[in-house]
This record gives sequence, C-alpha cells and structure tokens, in this order.
Amino acid sequence: MSGVVAVVQARSGSSRLPNKVLADMGGMPMLAFQLHRLRPLGVPVVVATSDLPGDDDVAAVASAAGAEVVRGSEADVLSRFVLALDTHPAEVVVRLTGDCPLTDPAIVAAVVDTHRSTGADYTSNVLPRSYPKGLDVEVIAPAALREADRLATAGPDREHVTPYLYRHPERYRLANHRSGRDLGEEWWTVDTAIDLDRVRGLVDRLGEPIAATWLDVLAVAGRQVVPTPGEVWLAPGHNPVPGSTPWRREWDASVDGVAVGTVAVDVEQAEGRREIAVDETYRAAAVAALDRLLAGDQQLR
Repeated sequence: MSGVVAVVQARSGSSRLPNKVLADMGGMPMLAFQLHRLRPLGVPVVVATSDLPGDDDVAAVASAAGAEVVRGSEADVLSRFVLALDTHPAEVVVRLTGDCPLTDPAIVAAVVDTHRSTGADYTSNVLPRSYPKGLDVEVIAPAALREADRLATAGPDREHVTPYLYRHPERYRLANHRSGRDLGEEWWTVDTAIDLDRVRGLVDRLGEPIAATWLDVLAVAGRQVVPTPGEVWLAPGHNPVPGSTPWRREWDASVDGVAVGTVAVDVEQAEGRREIAVDETYRAAAVAALDRLLAGDQQLR
C-alpha cells in the first residue's frame, strides 16, 4: 500500500498492567511481536511513545524491531499522532495500539481499502464492532487528524485521539468495515495480567504466531462468548451508510435464535440517542444488553 503510515501508540505506564508492552510474547517483547506481525503491510510503521525516561525501553524495543519512533506528551496522545504525521507525511494515517499484539495486517489493509473506496475522513472496524476486541483498526485522513488537533480540547478527546472525529458525523465523513461475523464480544486485547496470560496461551498454540491470521487465532481460541438460554443477544445489524448523519449503529436483538426486534444508537453533534424497538417482554433486558455493549464507549458522552 502506498501513501500510508501506521502509527502504534505504546507506553510503559499502564495503570492496570505496567510495562505490558515489554512483557514476553512469543519469545520477544509484546510490542516487538506486534511490529513483526505488521511487516507484511509494507508501509512505514511509527511507534508513538512518551518523552518520559520510563519509556526509553519502549523506544529501544521499537527501534530494534525496525520501527520509526516519535516521542511526545504522555497524556496528549493526539499530539503524538500529529508529530508522527509531521515526520512521516502520508495520505492515510492508521491508528493502532500497543495492547493489541494480535493485530492482523490483512484487516488493516481491508480497513484502509474501505476508507479509500468510501472517501471517508475516519474509518474503523468498531462502529459497530464485529471483530474481536484486540483487532481494532482506525484509519484517518490527515486533514481530519490535524483539524481534530486544533479543535479537540477535552482531555479524553486528546488521550483517545479520535473521539472528536467520530462524535461529529455531521462534520466528518465516517465509514465502518465489517468482518461479516458476530464476534465483537470476544476479547483478545491485553489490559490485565489475566489477559496477558490468555493471549500468551493463544500465541503458544499457534504454529507460526507471527504469520498467523486472525482466523488462525480464532480456530485456536474458539468462540468464548455465546448467548445463554433466554438471554437477549445483540448482533450487528445493518452496516452504517458511509457519510450518513446521524451515525447510526444498529443491532438485531434475538432470544434463543428468534428475532425480537432491534436496538440502535444515533450520534450527531457529539450527542447520542438510543432507540429500543424490541418486544415489550424483552425490552428491559435489551436495554441492559445495550448498556453492557456500550460501557466505556467513546462515541457516547
């Protein structure tokens, strides 16, 4: 792919699992493992870490793995991405995070293709999510990234880089890439020590972990989160139309495989509105299921 730069944000100062990006994964630091997996992309890869002395080892690991490194504010991650773009000009910026060692370069390429074919300012595979958590990819137009840097003032918007963009579909053209499967509840990211042990176990069971595709990982991991009898289950519904306002995420609700309605979230001008169109018998359970699904969701205030 030409005209693309992939930026991986990584630091040692995680509150739940300090130094996780330096923890062993497949016989090397987890960050190095992720960077080696990204090599088939054939694009410049930049690790954006902080300028704190505690992240010197992160920078060293990234350099040893063949990545470029930029360093900036620990809290203002958005400014680090702009710095990466300043030093590595590109037509497309890919945002990845260092807690996702199983990032699949084929998914990255597919999201970039969706971004380009739809003429989007911001494209991801998480609005709504259909891949396991830990395979997240965001693709951003440089002009949109720079505008967000100028306009985003709230701390969370700068820490999480892209919320200002996807909270404003009336201003930025959004697009979403789907896996074609209902796997958004699976958890392959490394946030805690338990996650680290689980993902290490998956990597140890892969024949060629650096080259393994996400489907290879799925074959080893299996599906861990499945509906229980009588549970209201939400599966991604219609994919949002690129550029639509409001941005509508929709899920089909079912119980024991029988459709019982739909739920949706509309976002426009940084405000979210929920819509529950579910049989009254299951309405409360559907609301609770949507609340769980959206816990911590950055698109909703």
